[in-house]
Amino acid sequence: MMTPAADPYYVAKEEVEGAIQKVQEMHKEWGRLLQSENTARSQRFQHLHSEISGDLRQLDFDLQDISATISMVEENRKRFQIADTEIASRKAFVTGSRRTLKELQESVGGNAAAAKIEADKRSVLTKKDGGANTERRNQIAKDNDQFLERERQSQQQIIQSQDEALIQIGASAQRLQTAANTISMELKEQQQMLQDLDRDIDKETEKLNFVMKRIGRLMQTSDNKQICLIIGLFVLMIVLIFFIVNS
Repeated sequence: MMTPAADPYYVAKEEVEGAIQKVQEMHKEWGRLLQSENTARSQRFQHLHSEISGDLRQLDFDLQDISATISMVEENRKRFQIADTEIASRKAFVTGSRRTLKELQESVGGNAAAAKIEADKRSVLTKKDGGANTERRNQIAKDNDQFLERERQSQQQIIQSQDEALIQIGASAQRLQTAANTISMELKEQQQMLQDLDRDIDKETEKLNFVMKRIGRLMQTSDNKQICLIIGLFVLMIVLIFFIVNS
């Protein structure tokens, strides 16, 4: 049985727990700023909103990976000696984490938050304060849009990198499976070849024993014809040995 120190599940679990705690702490400040400040003016709120969204997306990927490993363990119980209680505990962890993740996602991306953020944007664009002119308001809106666009592009790059990594992992697993199947087929073929060779050697050994017995009997005579026969059988024996060695 794999020890907790060697089981990658516990490493992944610790990372997920730490990430959830971090997001929950940021979410508290995010909620306070959402209610108390104009979100279109608050760079801190915009930074938190972007960071929380990215972390929630990453947590979703991490929980998908953990769920996949649990399914793999269930499908290969002979290979992974893990008790049913441990598997149930891991499933419970994933379920609880997904519940927390869903609550955070609904809070950050829900209709109430979206309405407040949109209202703050309109307020910045339409409110006249301190003699600010239209050009200044447009610049603020432009800066906000550019910031959001940069954050959007950054998140897209992160997602793309993660997708490429998953594709590479899948391709590597497929190559390993193909190599394992090829090695298995080659081992079976070599085993069959060795069995065939053993049978051939047995047959040729019987033939050699027969020839040697005949030679032994013929060596006891001085007849020229029999001597020629002995020589011919000896040559035949050498040919048989040659074929055995090169077969």
